[in-house]
Amino acid sequence: MKTEKIEFEIDGVKHTVELRELNFGEYNQLEEEATDIKITGITPIVKISTAKLKELSILKSVVSSTVPLKTVEDIRKLPREIGNMLTEKVTSLNSLEDKKKD
Repeated sequence: MKTEKIEFEIDGVKHTVELRELNFGEYNQLEEEATDIKITGITPIVKISTAKLKELSILKSVVSSTVPLKTVEDIRKLPREIGNMLTEKVTSLNSLEDKKKD
């Protein structure tokens, strides 16, 4: 499984986060947790929370971190640019496009 370290600063303090690639079952479970299905009559209404999927993906991918990232609340407290950076890295680690090139 691939891992990648990311370095960044928050309030002048350097931090490192190591993220790992998720396996098939882990990623499917995250998609399941981020999906809400309600049935009204005979029609299912499916809502997927992309924000929740991003947060859970980061949380599940963290191997080690010098900044607290143990809960979804910890991730929500990150500066937006750091959260976006981690989201992009998790997405690239789990991209099927990258697998085709290997």
